[in-house]
Amino acid sequence: MYMNRKGLIIFLLIFLPFNIIIGQHFLSTSGKAIINESGDTILFRGMGLGGWMVQEGYMLQTAGFASPQHKIRAIIEELIGEQATAEFYDAWLSNHVRRSDIDSLKSWGFNSVRLPMHYNLFTLPIEEEPVPGLQTWLDKGFELTDSLISWCKENEMYVILDLHAAPGGQGYDAGISDYDDTKPSLWESKANRDKTVALWKKLSERYKDEQWVAGYDLLNEPNWDLPGNVALRNLYQEITDSVRSTGDKHILFIEGNWFANDFTGLTPPWDDQLVYSPHKYWSKNDVGSMQWVLDLRQTYDVPLFLGESGENSNVWFRDAIHLFEGLDIGWAWWPLKKIASISCPLSTVKTPAYQYLLDYWSGNASKPDVAFATAALMGIANGLRTENCIYQRDVTDAMFRQVRSNETLPYRGVHSIPGKIFAPDFDMGIVGEAYDDKVVATYQVSTGNFTAWNEGWAYRNDGVDIEQCEDTSSNGYNVGFLAVGEWMQYEAEVAEAGVYNIHVRTASGGSGGRFHFSVGGATISPTTFAGPTGGWQNWQTVTIPGVILEEQDKKLRFHVDAAGFNVSSFRFEKTSLAATDLPAQYIAAKTLDEYNIKMSANKYLEDVVNFNAGEFKVYVNGNSVPILSIENEAANNRNLIFELDYLMKSTDDIRISYSGNSVSALDGTELQHFTLEEVENNIFYVHAIPGRIEAEAFFAESGTELEETTDVGGGQNVGYLDAGDYLDYEVNIATAGTYHINFRTAAEYGSGGLQMQLIDENGNKTIVVSAIFSATGGWQTWNTTTKTVILPKGRYTMRLQVIQGPLNLNWIESTIIATNTPFVDGTDLYMRVFPNPSSGIFNLELQGIEKERLEVQLYNNVGQLLEQEELPFRKGISAELDLSNRPGGCYYLIVKDGSGLIYSGSLIKQD
Repeated sequence: MYMNRKGLIIFLLIFLPFNIIIGQHFLSTSGKAIINESGDTILFRGMGLGGWMVQEGYMLQTAGFASPQHKIRAIIEELIGEQATAEFYDAWLSNHVRRSDIDSLKSWGFNSVRLPMHYNLFTLPIEEEPVPGLQTWLDKGFELTDSLISWCKENEMYVILDLHAAPGGQGYDAGISDYDDTKPSLWESKANRDKTVALWKKLSERYKDEQWVAGYDLLNEPNWDLPGNVALRNLYQEITDSVRSTGDKHILFIEGNWFANDFTGLTPPWDDQLVYSPHKYWSKNDVGSMQWVLDLRQTYDVPLFLGESGENSNVWFRDAIHLFEGLDIGWAWWPLKKIASISCPLSTVKTPAYQYLLDYWSGNASKPDVAFATAALMGIANGLRTENCIYQRDVTDAMFRQVRSNETLPYRGVHSIPGKIFAPDFDMGIVGEAYDDKVVATYQVSTGNFTAWNEGWAYRNDGVDIEQCEDTSSNGYNVGFLAVGEWMQYEAEVAEAGVYNIHVRTASGGSGGRFHFSVGGATISPTTFAGPTGGWQNWQTVTIPGVILEEQDKKLRFHVDAAGFNVSSFRFEKTSLAATDLPAQYIAAKTLDEYNIKMSANKYLEDVVNFNAGEFKVYVNGNSVPILSIENEAANNRNLIFELDYLMKSTDDIRISYSGNSVSALDGTELQHFTLEEVENNIFYVHAIPGRIEAEAFFAESGTELEETTDVGGGQNVGYLDAGDYLDYEVNIATAGTYHINFRTAAEYGSGGLQMQLIDENGNKTIVVSAIFSATGGWQTWNTTTKTVILPKGRYTMRLQVIQGPLNLNWIESTIIATNTPFVDGTDLYMRVFPNPSSGIFNLELQGIEKERLEVQLYNNVGQLLEQEELPFRKGISAELDLSNRPGGCYYLIVKDGSGLIYSGSLIKQD
């Protein structure tokens, strides 16, 4: 049968399933997941459009004198008049979010946006309603929302409608909800609550059939004294009924009281399309910090959505998103734009004219005329347009690429050598790969202390401290507030191998500092002094001569060896010298671990296969120690690796010498002799067990803070310990045996818990003991808890894993109470325990001289005594220990006779 194209189209429209024609993008909940109509799980990666429909003072830098929007508008009207103010707000709304913003978000990796709505763009305040109790609807809010949805639909992005400023305001924090304390709040006015319910019904009637609307966030961050949250639940249920009355099946996102996180009274769910939506700011990024919401999801079989997070460093962003997505929780960041911000993807430029207005409003400048003020405000409104904002790619890079990759990328393109590198233009990437810094985020909700990750608050959102700079050789910024051990990496292309002079621009208002450069893990310059200049913006040039660079040198690092200076740029100037004009020379050496040293030369070296080992000498505390092997480092043969037949310690003075002619550079030049060059000792301090270990003497940690202690002896303690945090110490256990471990802890409330683990050189972990500590009534009220444990002999990493918090820790102390040996007093008396592991029955067999009775003690893995009894024994005869009715795990057995310990060891009970 013949069918023309038009007929075919009609046929398809009639017979194809309707949901295929319109798409399958409506979302719903399925247990703990959010899914589309195809059953695919949807994980939101969203951006909150804060500041668009609801201005918040901190985003405009007016919070000090006008935080909520009604006060911001009032000071603008006072300055430029009502009509000009209306024109400013029209421009603000037109420019803040446009199609180009949504296109940009899509290109960066976002799949959704959260729209914070102000009710006054959709309906009149109750005080202005012509007929009390009736609702007057305004076009502006709906038109803006329609436009946003259409832009997102074209980009296949979801929109979550969020009532950010409800009628009357839903919280004491006026800056968030535009609450006016001279008028009744949402909670003090039934008319305001009725208007809120009516608004959601109106929105539902308009958008119930829109598949790219993900759902409705009914009320943003309520923060009001609502006993049991009864009033909040009642309002939520009333809104739910109004939305469902229209036939709307969209998801409802529910936030708790007190900034979204108190779900008291809001469980169990009252609707089968409900998602709980807490917010997370400034807290530690570990599972422990999320456990309460995971429990919410598990208990009520309901999905989670982190509706707001952000306002922190790139390190925090990366770690938080990595955590959320690992827990299958979607998220929306906050916000897209702010004025002069480093933490948003887009920063609006703060003009000098706008700064003048801020100074005037702050009482630090005279009143400007209307024309000046109007122009300044319209300049900010026009500056909101995407193309006029500064795109901060380090922020989005941290939120997407860095979550999945540790690779570093150039910040503004690969640097060219010869040429100039600006110090703030270090590579993008995670901390420890692109840079290292002492403070990289703030965790103030967890710790109680705010820490500035970028003390200069300029240019970038990483942990490096960057400030505006007056050096004419800079890009307008310098790196400052440097600390020993910090470094920055720069990906570069060396156009031509050769000898370079490096000109470093430094300034110091103090006594100066020191620095060096490395490439690919090899030190290429000696430690160089950056002297004082009489001011932090008084700049000088410090030159490092004769640095050899090869074309394969790609990853250049600048290291801080002593703090006390700022740095703005490095200029690499190629000299007329060839590399062969310079000898091969020793540059530096450092320990890699307790047995290995890395030495760096200024050139790439020949493979050291036929060298005279006696030409190198390593001295520890003035004594020559044996060298087992010397070889080129595989990753960079500027480096030689020395393996010693000697255990170096953190307190050792280590030196290295060379006298010979068997080591040469690739260019044929021989390595010059050197004598007693100091080796940088990076070995971690090894704590002796038995003995006391101060809590702050860790070599690695996660999620902790140090504070001064008032405990006996003073000093510092480790504080703000929460579940998931840990402390690592290198320890040497001198003798295997039974120990008492004393934990010195404090906690104002609750009970804390630590798990002591021993990790061997192969990464095998043994749980030694788990200890729970009661509250002491104060964060500096200290108590000692003692546990009995069995410890093996040897070198380990001891990890104190926090299993329950919060708590503070001052020290741990170990004393040996019995050696773990099967022999006593040189006799042949010993005990054999078998089988071990066992599913229940352990045989205890005594060998040697006869004993009438022995005392047997059984402990669990937290040091609690479970059984204690006397058993009759005769040599060669076994007794049974029955653990069949006990749960699987590790137990400790101690057997004594009248003269002391006969046996101590662990028993493994299998399930």
